[in-house]
Amino acid sequence: MEFTSYCLAEGILSETPQKIRRQCIKKSPLPSLRYLEFLITDRCNLRCRHCYIGESGAKELGLNQIISILEEFNDVQGLRVLISGGEPLVHREFEGLNDYLSGYPLRKVLFSNGLLIDGKTLKNLNVDEIQISIDGLGDSHDALRGRGVFDRAISAVGLALDNGFDVAVSTMIHPGNLGEFERMDELFRTMGVKNWIVDVPCLSGRMMENPEISLPPDVAGKYLGYGYSEGLHGGGEGFACGLHLVSVLPDGYVAKCAFYADRPLGHISEGLEKCWKRLKPLRLADIKCDCDVLDACRGGCRYRAELSGDPLGKDFYRCAAFGVD
Repeated sequence: MEFTSYCLAEGILSETPQKIRRQCIKKSPLPSLRYLEFLITDRCNLRCRHCYIGESGAKELGLNQIISILEEFNDVQGLRVLISGGEPLVHREFEGLNDYLSGYPLRKVLFSNGLLIDGKTLKNLNVDEIQISIDGLGDSHDALRGRGVFDRAISAVGLALDNGFDVAVSTMIHPGNLGEFERMDELFRTMGVKNWIVDVPCLSGRMMENPEISLPPDVAGKYLGYGYSEGLHGGGEGFACGLHLVSVLPDGYVAKCAFYADRPLGHISEGLEKCWKRLKPLRLADIKCDCDVLDACRGGCRYRAELSGDPLGKDFYRCAAFGVD
């Protein structure tokens, strides 16, 4: 039952008959590449104060490049593609991508700020799940993203649910929303949100211009206990985060995740699998942690740990979340 539940959560198995064109004719790489964080554009229709990417630009992959990458991801037996940006819905060729996705056999998750999600968009949208950013209730959300944005984002959550999509919400911890987590938890559960992901914004991109948004680990860490999820991209026993995930960036470079854009594994012109094989998994035994919750924490975010000065050091936010001094 554990295996069956995992396959259902990942979209490998379905409770209803499906017509798919997938044929697995080759062995997957080891470790397997299961999750593709696909930043198809760095263009965006917002200028959020905590955006880790920084200023939006004009970099985006062409439709043929995107399709080629998705086909290779299918060939290596990937499970889930996370379509992100920027704001992916502003991609110049999103309509063509959406048409292609109608026959794509893997689970497709769209990351969005919600501003362009309306009834017309949802009627034709060929994804399985939509993740929308909600960074607080009302003013606390708008303080980061712009006046009036909360109302449009929460409306997008409701519309997506009403149209039968699985919906996830992503929330960043910041000084303005600390008193709202209980109410957010009640709201999202009542609405029927499937996954609620809570995290701390990293000091990169536009966050560097807005240090007042940053909270110390002993304050922010305890809020990492909020949120709930099922079937999200996790690690593996004995390894830190990122064991089965890689990112493709809007300029075509491949990285461990989007935070590591300055240290690419290669370029998509070399092939996705070739770049993936250059990534060396990090074992928990190599992390400089001696606590008794390491197997549950999995070392936290390795990028945040590096910001503290040691690539093999501790993510102090996760330490605080688990009550480690």
